[in-house]
Amino acid sequence: MSRLSDIFSKINSKFFYLYIFIGLFAITVIILRINLNVGILFAGLPIAFLAIYYFFKYPYWLMMVLFVANYIIMGLGRYILKLQGGIVIDSLLLMIIITLFLRTVFFNGNYWQKANNALTYLSLIWMIYCIAEVMNPYTTIERWMTAVRGIGFYLFLFVLLTTALLNRYKDLKRILILWGILTILAVLKAMSQKFMGFDSAETFWLYVGKGYVTHIIYSGVRYFSFFTDAANFGCSMGLSMVVFSISALYIKDKRLRIYFIIVALLAGYGMLTSGTRAALAVPFVGYTAFIILSKRIKMLIGGAVLILSVFIFFNSTDIGGSNANIRRMRTAFDTQDASLNVRFRNQQKMREFMPHNPFGIGIGKAKNAEDGDHMYGIATDSSLIYIWVETGIVGLVMYIFIFLFVLIRGTYDIFFRIKNIELKGILSALVAGLAGMLVTGYGNEVLQQFPTGPILYILMAFIMMGRYFDKEIENQNTNGAN
Repeated sequence: MSRLSDIFSKINSKFFYLYIFIGLFAITVIILRINLNVGILFAGLPIAFLAIYYFFKYPYWLMMVLFVANYIIMGLGRYILKLQGGIVIDSLLLMIIITLFLRTVFFNGNYWQKANNALTYLSLIWMIYCIAEVMNPYTTIERWMTAVRGIGFYLFLFVLLTTALLNRYKDLKRILILWGILTILAVLKAMSQKFMGFDSAETFWLYVGKGYVTHIIYSGVRYFSFFTDAANFGCSMGLSMVVFSISALYIKDKRLRIYFIIVALLAGYGMLTSGTRAALAVPFVGYTAFIILSKRIKMLIGGAVLILSVFIFFNSTDIGGSNANIRRMRTAFDTQDASLNVRFRNQQKMREFMPHNPFGIGIGKAKNAEDGDHMYGIATDSSLIYIWVETGIVGLVMYIFIFLFVLIRGTYDIFFRIKNIELKGILSALVAGLAGMLVTGYGNEVLQQFPTGPILYILMAFIMMGRYFDKEIENQNTNGAN
């Protein structure tokens, strides 16, 4: 890397203004002789080259760009109609992989030490299985190529790159801070939709894109912020609420504690405005998991009473019934709910043909069923059902096993291996959030969506690196004491 720095440092400053003059002259000629767009493109080349040089030198920040892009890319797609979110994420992933490869080969970069863990290998096996699904006779190569990235590739790639570039304890904290900022922005966007109305792009999506069918319903409007839909938004906010509220209990920095509490409260409000009933599973399951992880009698008793009280509030009372959000959430406890029964009937239809397809009907097929196909006229409406249908019972077992492995490994480390209290609390928050999202994955199709899916994969990688973080903190404390 020093060679590139030497090249840049040898540029004589006295030629700087000459370069500027030549550049401006070239841009002017291009604008006058060709057109403005080409001139702007030419003018942006130096900035592009500088950005490439900077990200090549510091790939860590390219990973941060990926994290932000993952969070907002689908929202931007409403305003930039030709923008394909998957292609943008794929391009960033490819750029990071190429950068790390070149730095490893030519500059002896050591990025892969912490990637040597069970989750990396399990996700690699899952990706290979999904690649092999291209041979499934029910699907086509075109459909497989469209869907395989979100199902198979992202789990492996996000885990691998997180362990390569975000493998220090301070990286975990930075991601939490950045995630909190993005969560606040998402809630503010939902609030603007609620109190100021939908803008032209959102209105187009609702009425031309048929979004109104599931978002403007009898119980009120379901707000979706800049997410793909209200279900994705609500479940993601539930995840943020669980992770940041629990982390706030353990973080030592008082400013971060206040910040995390604010994020958690806003995320809870955002979850309610989404009107996503399945999102309630995230805090219910998440906080239950945290109570168990805490191993404190007072926490167990107090938490059990609180969760039971919330359950009774929604299931056995009419308090707050005048509020559309509460009224909508309360239907999650109604076993006679019409939409719930439709899902059960759809799943019953799937059980008629799925036992004969242990490897599924092929990746990409469920969303593109044609007249006469198994899935024609049947919606999956659930991440786990979607995995089951497209990859079969074999794929579903593998997929759930990966999540359960991380949850069990994280729980074991929290109970027996992690010594630092702050880290133990943050890992408990991640495990609790992951547990809640796995359960809600049965109620909504969110585990493979942007930004929720990649965020979960990053959190899984952090859980697996908990032991490294604990040792890192211990070494810092030892060196500080000396």
